[in-house]
Amino acid sequence: MVDLMASYKERILKAIVDSKDGLTTVEVARKAGVSKTTVIKYLSVLKSEGLCEFVEVGPSKLWRTNNHGEAQAGREAPPRQTASRQADQALEVQALSLECGEDDQADGAVISLSLKVKPDQICNLIKQMKRCTHE
Repeated sequence: MVDLMASYKERILKAIVDSKDGLTTVEVARKAGVSKTTVIKYLSVLKSEGLCEFVEVGPSKLWRTNNHGEAQAGREAPPRQTASRQADQALEVQALSLECGEDDQADGAVISLSLKVKPDQICNLIKQMKRCTHE
């Protein structure tokens, strides 16, 4: 029974690693040759172990491995993520503050954000901020 569980986990991880851009849950099930219910269970386990992650793209979740998952599967990380997919990813807000002084009513308030941003997301973030301020 333990070997069967390890086999499912390995097959699911291999299916994700072999994917360039990530797979939906149904695609993982098809490529791994197991049921969708089994895939959902093992994706949860793999995610909690830090071996995979998902990105929400529209209404879909695309499952992909991170560096730990690729190392576990004994493979080098494949190139992934187009610029448009990077822009779609949510940024994690680390801290937020709002400063309103007496004379800020005329000039507006000052909002400070501290964001956790991957290096490859910085350019997209700056472009989005410029669009918001119409510069």
